[in-house]
Amino acid sequence: MIKTLDKSFICYAEHDYNASTFAARVTTATLSDAYSAFTTAIGTLRGPLHGGANEATMELLSTFESPEDAEKKLHEMFTKKKLVMGFGHRIYKTGDPRSPIMEECSRALSQKPGRTSLLFNISKRVQEVLKAEKGMYPNADFYSASAYHYCGVPTPLFTPLFVFSRITGWTAHIVEQRANNKLIRPTSKYCGPEPNQRVVPIDERRDEGTACSEMDHGERSRL
Repeated sequence: MIKTLDKSFICYAEHDYNASTFAARVTTATLSDAYSAFTTAIGTLRGPLHGGANEATMELLSTFESPEDAEKKLHEMFTKKKLVMGFGHRIYKTGDPRSPIMEECSRALSQKPGRTSLLFNISKRVQEVLKAEKGMYPNADFYSASAYHYCGVPTPLFTPLFVFSRITGWTAHIVEQRANNKLIRPTSKYCGPEPNQRVVPIDERRDEGTACSEMDHGERSRL
């Protein structure tokens, strides 16, 4: 279990300009203190599309009773266009190199005496279905969910463990930002409404169900 946690901490420690790291650098660029930068980063990492993905993955896996049940329910999710957590990455389109490391950790832990391999087998089937049906690959969060579970880590602590490791990367970025600081100020381009749109007169915009009589208007204006 110690080796699994060590490997996960190494995998999570630093990963370029991800959302939480970028948020920390934006805060640092304003010459705010490091505590504020860490707070900004933690708030960003908490989201289920970032660091909270491992918790969301575990919650999803726990709803499957077997690999067969997982496959059935996944197809139902596809039909309803629901998001399957733990898959896809903005950078790695053909597989996250950290995922096989966590997969092996999960597999090894599932084979320890006194443990059941059901969760790992379910995870494996989910991976196979997502690849076959959607061409999607697991990211680092997917197998870290089952690995942490086998280590006895409560699901609500998955994201805090992510923070423990990623804080080293945040610190390095904060130091680097301070060493050659420039205010980070992205620009945006407002395209506006579509051209040549008809301007609807105000009287035509009023909904009949909400239009008031002159008496109603007078009564309301005195309130």
